Order: sequence, then structure tokens, then C-alpha cells
Amino acid sequence: MRLGNLLLFINLVVGAPIAINQEQTVISERIPTEIEAASIARTLVYRESLTNINTIKRISNRNDVKSIPVSSMEYYADVDEDGDPYLLLVDIGSTNQNIIRGSDYSLTIRVGDHPGNEQVNTEYPGGIEDSPAGSPRIQLTGKLVNKTFKNPFDLDLIKLETSFLKRHPDASTWLPNGIISPHKSHWVKFKVEGIYFVGGFGDRAYIGSIDPEIYHSVGIIPDEGV
Repeated sequence: MRLGNLLLFINLVVGAPIAINQEQTVISERIPTEIEAASIARTLVYRESLTNINTIKRISNRNDVKSIPVSSMEYYADVDEDGDPYLLLVDIGSTNQNIIRGSDYSLTIRVGDHPGNEQVNTEYPGGIEDSPAGSPRIQLTGKLVNKTFKNPFDLDLIKLETSFLKRHPDASTWLPNGIISPHKSHWVKFKVEGIYFVGGFGDRAYIGSIDPEIYHSVGIIPDEGV
């Protein structure tokens, strides 16, 4: 059975809408399916704008060398609304340096990962608003792709900077090629290839892996549809 026909069949039997594009939403009183959870995950990534990048840091102490996991907060924004966020990395930053030295990396995002002056909807199907443990969080694996622009008037660059600075106005001081920037920096886009999602408590929320093709095919939940 083709995916579209299968979704239609499930929709008719269960009587709950399933998100497969930008026009559809996910609202359910049961444990969300993987497809519904993918839409919740996409919504989480879109609404929030702070992530922890997890890397491995090598520490030398005399003749002893240790590799320890470290996690650093970084700014991001889902500028293209495709679930693959943009990050602005400072070249000399520890996160970037660990990656340059060959560290594997992953991104983690949870409800509440946004600047304190922002108003972000924290209501999700299967989640409990007043409970951090009962709210969605996600771990993303994939690859960082450098994004460079030769023309400062490139429309894609203007869109990127405008959208990113709307979420992170203070980042204007370390934009790539900025006159007043104290450090060199660069844009990267995180291409999501693996998703592990915890929607909240297991009696009401989806917990588990999400197929990346499903993740990229669904739409986000409109705020008024939550």
C-alpha cells in the first residue's frame, strides 16, 4: 500500500488528522504515531532557537590523554522551515575546534530552548506544559555543511541574516565578514540524518527514533492548531 493511501486509511479508521504537509496539523488524544511525532519534532525545532552541540574533547594532562563528552550552547534558526537548521559558529570556539579535530557531534533541543525575551508556544500533543520531564526534547544527528556567500547582496544571505537576527539580535556583532566582529565566524546548515525523539511521558507521548524521510516530509503544527 502506498504511503498516501495508508495515511488516508489510518485517518478514516482512527478519526484523527495526520500531518503530511504544511497545510495539515497534528492533534490527538492518544499516543502520537511516528508520523505525528515527526510533525511535533519539526515544530519543536522550528519554535526553539537554542541548541546544545555535543562533541568529544581531548584533554592532555602530562602523559595522560582523556576524551570526554562536552556540550555547549549555540544559536540556531530553522530559516528554511525544513527541519535542517542554520548555525552561526565562531571559528575559534571550542565546539568548532572539537569538530575540526575529528569529533563526532549531535544536537539536542528541548522545550524552553529560546532567549528569555521571546514568547514561544510550549503546548504540544502528548506533552505536559508545566513539566519539563513531560515535555518534548530531541537529539539530532547528521552533518554540518558550510554555507558561504561571495556576494554580500545575495538574496539567500540577506534572508538568512534577517531571519537569524530576528531570533538572535546580539549575534549581529559576530556575523561572518562583520566589520566589528571580534572573531571569525561562518554559517553552517545542519543536515538532519537521524532523529531520536522524546515527546514526554511514555503513557501519552511518542518516544523513539523517527525516520528522517518522514521527518522531512511532514509540516509543522500551526500555533492556533495546538
